[in-house]
Amino acid sequence: MAIGLPNSGVRLIANGVLKAAGIDPEKDIKPSSDGIDTGPRRLGHGLDAFFWSGGLPTDGLSRLAKKSASAFRFVPIDAGLVAKLHDQGGATRYYRATKMPESAYPTIQRGDPVPTLAVSNLLVTRSDMNPRLTEWLTRTVIDSRDGIGATVHSAQLVDVRTAIYTDPLQLHRGAQRYYQSVKP
Repeated sequence: MAIGLPNSGVRLIANGVLKAAGIDPEKDIKPSSDGIDTGPRRLGHGLDAFFWSGGLPTDGLSRLAKKSASAFRFVPIDAGLVAKLHDQGGATRYYRATKMPESAYPTIQRGDPVPTLAVSNLLVTRSDMNPRLTEWLTRTVIDSRDGIGATVHSAQLVDVRTAIYTDPLQLHRGAQRYYQSVKP
């Protein structure tokens, strides 16, 4: 089973999910360091499963899905498992239960959303960055989400109502100014 490169976010998430499911990643599986670049190619050729963390859709999975509607299947990570992950403490409290939309990989999902977990991706800057520049950058990113979303599906999901939640990091005052300016 591929659990990502050492010290990667995928490895961190994979180890946490496996432990939450009662699987010891050091004893109960034969771990591999394959990532999204090699995991899809090796699936069924020495690799039974792989963890992946990324935007939707991801090219490696899209290419595999185009080859065959039965090339792979997603293993649901339900809200109960995410709750067990939260019980591990630390940064796991920032993971949230969600569903991968049925449109992400339609030939694989066949119209069904897939329970999974999400990790926020944040645009991070120095606290001393000029607030006007930060406000402009935030506005540009939000205003460009549809264009960006044409190639990075998850960008379509950016919502000004939820983008202000950056816990555990403090929202930069320039970004805060932008969100206040578009407040309904």
